[in-house]
Amino acid sequence: MGLVSFVKTAVITVTGLFSLNLFVLGVASTGAFFIPVGKKKKQARLQAQSELWDLSTQPLPGFHHKFFEAPDGVNLHYVEGGDTSPGSPLIIFLHGFPDSWFVWHHQLSAPAIQQKAHLIAVDLPGHGGSDGFPRASATAILTSVANFIIAQKEKKTSETCILVSHDWGSIVCCRLAPEIGFLFTRCIILNGLHPPLAIANMNRATSSASRMLRTYVRNPTNFALIRSAFQSLKPFLNQMKASYYASVFLLPLPLARTLYTMGDFWFLRLLCKLSKSPNEEIFLASAFGPSKSEAEGYPAAILARQNANKRASDRIAYYRDNLSVGTWRKPENIQLLIAESQTNSGFTGLLEQKEGSFKCPVTIVYGAKDTAFHRPFCFEGLEEYLVPPKGKTGKSYLICFPRDGHWTMIPSPAKESVDTLIESALDGIDGEEMKERVWAVNKDVKFEIEN
Repeated sequence: MGLVSFVKTAVITVTGLFSLNLFVLGVASTGAFFIPVGKKKKQARLQAQSELWDLSTQPLPGFHHKFFEAPDGVNLHYVEGGDTSPGSPLIIFLHGFPDSWFVWHHQLSAPAIQQKAHLIAVDLPGHGGSDGFPRASATAILTSVANFIIAQKEKKTSETCILVSHDWGSIVCCRLAPEIGFLFTRCIILNGLHPPLAIANMNRATSSASRMLRTYVRNPTNFALIRSAFQSLKPFLNQMKASYYASVFLLPLPLARTLYTMGDFWFLRLLCKLSKSPNEEIFLASAFGPSKSEAEGYPAAILARQNANKRASDRIAYYRDNLSVGTWRKPENIQLLIAESQTNSGFTGLLEQKEGSFKCPVTIVYGAKDTAFHRPFCFEGLEEYLVPPKGKTGKSYLICFPRDGHWTMIPSPAKESVDTLIESALDGIDGEEMKERVWAVNKDVKFEIEN
């Protein structure tokens, strides 16, 4: 292990242990370590799991459970409804941590969206009712989700395909859109950072601070250089502060799982409060996936996932296995699809675009009160990645919901604003008319970037 790698591991470990201790103190202060889970609460959770995951019933009115049998053998569970005719527009929803398809239930149930489009909400690998991989590597997850999307598109005669995502689903979306963005009419990305932009901002901050500190060593009386170095690092340090919980998930696995499972899933119940979800048992049922009673008909991995530690391992693998920045080694079918798209669009390879630039119009939404993301670090320089794609129509946006946090699809009026963004994309409405639609629902929404 090199010195840099050793220092990085040491910093992550110390930060993770410190953060875990803070969480343990938080749990202890609520008494969650000592209060047993009552029979009534256990029954309510089982009932909620039955409502969401029983394959013999409709998960939502007009929706049905389905499975995608993937070429790699990792089968994905999804729910499907709306106008499922071949000619209808397609909308695919990707959830984040610790959720499943159910986090989109409001959007799936919105009559104006249901009547216009074919709606599919899929459980990411290792979540909900879907199989998982031994490692949640970029190649495994991105290939699995890409093949799912391609298979759904092949059933359609309509060219319209909108990808709506949140949290880790948004990071998956931000990895897919620069590579296979030609598949999408628009990506609507909620509360997620763009990995290439985040890396660029981190490198810019650390490089600038490093130059100033080297200069300070030669001019030790110039304390302004210290202040300038700190100011350069400040956005990065603020993001590290916002993401401190993630350091726990990078600890050795037995410790990493502790945050997920301790105190009767105290951390998940905390996230439920932050999400403003009105029903804790439904929130937990969505995070847990099918219970043993509903497992028949699901992939065999669902039975193994009844163990809380196994469930935790599958979820936190997205943090541990380099999904956000790892190399995506694309299989042959996706490589051929990309090559065909470049040929059909007249792409010659002579046009230089910043690596990670989106290949379709995107609408990026964040909540100003989202404690997991620091705006200057996550979105400074975003315009460089919003190059108008060849052959695509529509502008790209960065939109702020000033009163909302991380789950912008759940509380009102944020959820209605998200609905309006989806409806506008379906209707082909852009620019000022789209803004007026959104402001009619939520006048506080701010359009910060338009490109």
